[in-house]
Amino acid sequence: MDRRAELAEQVLDYVLEHGLIGLSLRPLAAALHTSDRMLLYHFGSKERLVGEALALAQRRLAASVAPPGPDVRTVGQLVRHLWAELQSPPGIQATRLYLDLSVLATKEPARWSGAVERLRGPWRGPLRDGLVLFGVPAAEAPALADLILGTLDGLSLDRLVAEDSARADAALTAFADLLDARPLPAGDHGGDHRENPART
Repeated sequence: MDRRAELAEQVLDYVLEHGLIGLSLRPLAAALHTSDRMLLYHFGSKERLVGEALALAQRRLAASVAPPGPDVRTVGQLVRHLWAELQSPPGIQATRLYLDLSVLATKEPARWSGAVERLRGPWRGPLRDGLVLFGVPAAEAPALADLILGTLDGLSLDRLVAEDSARADAALTAFADLLDARPLPAGDHGGDHRENPART
């Protein structure tokens, strides 16, 4: 592992403990036994440093996410599967960082909005393609993928801050049920012939 990759791992561990809000290079560098000048030498800017740490968190999450099994045959079941994976320790960590970054983007959109989109983009495409495999018309899949991602974001925030996390779980179940209650496209009669993304 080169020095830049090693530092990215250490930066991620630091922000997982301390969060992104209020992150300052000097305390970060001191905690990593280096200097802020060396961090800038390796990453170029605070934004790129944060971006690499978040990308690493996403890779850790992607490596931990189990693919949907043969019992996942509808859009609602897919959403339930994604929700369960987001409640794993890597999922919770990535969610906390994503929400921190979203707060930063609301305050300084020109500085941080691109980083938010880079994190969401890798999830949008596979989800859209999976929806098509489950029978969603291709023209509708992008908007539905964004709806699902936005709902997962909101309910993940609710679950992190609510006194009763079961309310978020119940809301997710209701959302999944609504998705499965959507009218099927003409000629689709329940999904027995649909391909499963886990087998593609």
